[in-house]
Amino acid sequence: MLPAGTLSAVGAQPAAGATGASVAMQTAGKKELAATVVDRLLPAYNEVWTSKSADVTGSMPIGNGVQAANVWVEGNQLRLLLAAGDAWEENVRLAKLGRLDITFSPNPFDSGEFRQELRLHESEVVITAGSDPVITTRVWVGADEQTIHVESDAPGAFTMDVHFTNLRPQDNPSPSLNNFTFYDLVSSEDGYVGVQPKVHADRVLDRPGTITWAHHNDESAYDEIMRLQKLDPGIHHDPLTGRTFGGQVRGEGFASASASDLRSDRDTSHRLDITLHSSIDQSPRWQKRWEKEIGDLAGESARTPIDLLRAAQRRWWDQFWNRSYIFATGDADADKVTKGWLHTRYVQAIAGRTPAMPIRFNGSLFAPGRPDDADFRKWNSYHGFNQRFAYWNMLASGDFDLMHSYLDQYAESLPLAKARVQAFWGKPTVEEPSSVELPATQGAMWPEVMGLWGQAVGGEYGWDRTGHADNWFAGSWTRWLYASNVEIVTMMLDHFSYAGDTKFAREKLLPVAREVVRFYDTHWHHNHGTIDMYPMYSGEGDRNLHNPAADTAGLHRILGELQTLPTSLTTPGDRAYWAEVEDRLPNLPVGKNAHDNDTSWGPGDRLKTAHDVFLGTDTNNQNLYPIFPMRLFGAGQPHLDLAVASYQERRGKYPTDGTQDWRHDAIHAAYLGLTAEAKFQTVAAFRTGAWRYAGFGPGAGDGEPGGEPYAIAKMALQSMLLHPGADEDAILYNAWPSEWDVQFKLHTTRGRTVQGRLVDGKSDHTVTPEGAGNLVVDEPEVSTSTTADLS
Repeated sequence: MLPAGTLSAVGAQPAAGATGASVAMQTAGKKELAATVVDRLLPAYNEVWTSKSADVTGSMPIGNGVQAANVWVEGNQLRLLLAAGDAWEENVRLAKLGRLDITFSPNPFDSGEFRQELRLHESEVVITAGSDPVITTRVWVGADEQTIHVESDAPGAFTMDVHFTNLRPQDNPSPSLNNFTFYDLVSSEDGYVGVQPKVHADRVLDRPGTITWAHHNDESAYDEIMRLQKLDPGIHHDPLTGRTFGGQVRGEGFASASASDLRSDRDTSHRLDITLHSSIDQSPRWQKRWEKEIGDLAGESARTPIDLLRAAQRRWWDQFWNRSYIFATGDADADKVTKGWLHTRYVQAIAGRTPAMPIRFNGSLFAPGRPDDADFRKWNSYHGFNQRFAYWNMLASGDFDLMHSYLDQYAESLPLAKARVQAFWGKPTVEEPSSVELPATQGAMWPEVMGLWGQAVGGEYGWDRTGHADNWFAGSWTRWLYASNVEIVTMMLDHFSYAGDTKFAREKLLPVAREVVRFYDTHWHHNHGTIDMYPMYSGEGDRNLHNPAADTAGLHRILGELQTLPTSLTTPGDRAYWAEVEDRLPNLPVGKNAHDNDTSWGPGDRLKTAHDVFLGTDTNNQNLYPIFPMRLFGAGQPHLDLAVASYQERRGKYPTDGTQDWRHDAIHAAYLGLTAEAKFQTVAAFRTGAWRYAGFGPGAGDGEPGGEPYAIAKMALQSMLLHPGADEDAILYNAWPSEWDVQFKLHTTRGRTVQGRLVDGKSDHTVTPEGAGNLVVDEPEVSTSTTADLS
């Protein structure tokens, strides 16, 4: 459930880098312009189908960031697979809420024309079908409420029958344990069962005039997971035990045919409201309280005229689409990447605003489950390497509000991350199986495979502790993989640079950054005054390393940037300590071979995987972390030739060395300003998946529909157009193909918004606010001007 005012507050977000009266002055003149561009160009990229679908893989998504649904027509029924970002069941799985099947009489789906359209600007699915009469149905989710609306209209009278399918109709005390869907309860590598999963039934409540159902977590494995990891369960709130989630369906003119069925009167217009709600109540009176809560929410929605609700919905989406856009033209590839960018951003918005519960990289809210398990999902966990892509790309599109679900997951679990360090490494310890004795450690650490509330996923930590120290992680692929810790600080620093939110910096960025730096400074030995990070992983494949590139580059980036923050945000003690740690950092791993780590870089030097490994076996190109995400190398920065050569000689390449859906060559190519390569890789990353809808990417390795490839492509396209560069620079047309024209509005560092167009090699653009850094126009064929008329 969203806190009161969350959705509406997002709609009032000012432009980055501007505050108070200056916002109105800076945006008033452009508001009409931006709306003109979006109103004129966005509808062409709607998704339109003229035939029905075979199953859920032919669905279109709708949502408001928390409540959501897959929508499709199968046979003679309109179907909605319901979901919510806060519907977590007792086995630490994000659950489906149920399915609604809607049947019309006369049936519009067996004759006449059929058209189903996902309208981006309005965030609604519109289905027109039938011949006598033609029935038009709109499905959308209220921006300021918790209700999905289904509106159907026709020139002649018709009826609607609504059936609720309970996806968990009975208890299952021994569900299948395959494919890590119960990843918190079952060890990933040996299958050891720590807590026997038990799937509990949902209750369908017999309430006249409605379909009402609920799932209640009478118990959970929260305490067991925490105690397994030597953590006090009271250090964090239990997000599972007592959680109730479910829904209520009602509509004027609809009457109960059974507890699971509604039937409408015969009329020319029908409105059906589907309210979804989650809350936590561990008291015996949980059901009565939950029913009152959802009844009040559903009643308030039902009493509000639909025109008012729709107006609020459209205001929210209008401001969303107008805060950033890219419309590229010139060839089929330009159309492909434009549609891919728009629909990727849409999918992130409709699933990405559940507080401290981030978008799942493998299916988001739209994973379909399996016939034998409605809540099945591969890798039921948050993986730092995979999760990050969905959020890095939100900076340039100005979707700072959407990032808080991810960043808050870390900020809110900081006490737990500090307690973990003390429990595992608070005194000198021997790292198993390396036999390296490590010093007493301070600070905070989050594991690569993290659970909902910041815990190490139980199955990755390992339930069978026989013969193992408390700090031993059973998951051999991620045991000493720590890079996500420095990367989250880097993302927070960029969030502050883009959004200029000092409250965020004080309350989230700096508390997390202080503890991450302290962990890295104290966890390993200092060799002649230099931190020697060993044993360490680089990705999953390269192990037992000294000073991997990802962590080393991350520390150089964050320690340098932390010291440049406004002194009003930091203390003299902070700055003095950070300077000391910076002096203790190892050099970046750059050299000609595994043993070469000099600082005088020449033509033969390359970015290495680690101090003691030249180019590791891992095909995720961990040696390129200094380019992305750390931005120590790239277009407009020194040693570009070294970075380009390192990219060209990388281990893993798409498509010659693998087609994994997390391959992010496109981002590296864009950051380096390699125009032809960036175009090729970005177009390839927007490749079609197994789903019919254009916004659902491939994800066979991690779960369908995939979110990683399209998030990667979205970020690459943005950097091709506007690269954040370094220091105060931003580079416009950094790697933009000369054959593509474009109209755009994007955000960059130092709170700047850049808006304009490139047509036939001529650029019109403006920067808001003026004077907040340098905008470099990096395209020899482009002639620049500051013409105000960009429409």
